[in-house]
Amino acid sequence: MIAHEGHTDTINSITFSPDGKSVISGSNDKTVRIWDAHDSSPIGEPLEGYNSYVKSVSYSPLGNLIASGSFDKTIRLWDP
Repeated sequence: MIAHEGHTDTINSITFSPDGKSVISGSNDKTVRIWDAHDSSPIGEPLEGYNSYVKSVSYSPLGNLIASGSFDKTIRLWDP
């Protein structure tokens, strides 16, 4: 088992990238985070900008974009 530590509140959504190399998570701490799926290290800085909890996260089919939705009624597309 690999544990990802970094969020400061409840995690609401996680998903693997299409190639299985990374994982994204969305949390009540209002951030989206990207993780290396093999060693659990963070990839880059947290993706911030929401005014409320991140409810859901998803990769695009090619894995080049991340979509996330929040309880602040916004959807964001990220190009990490």
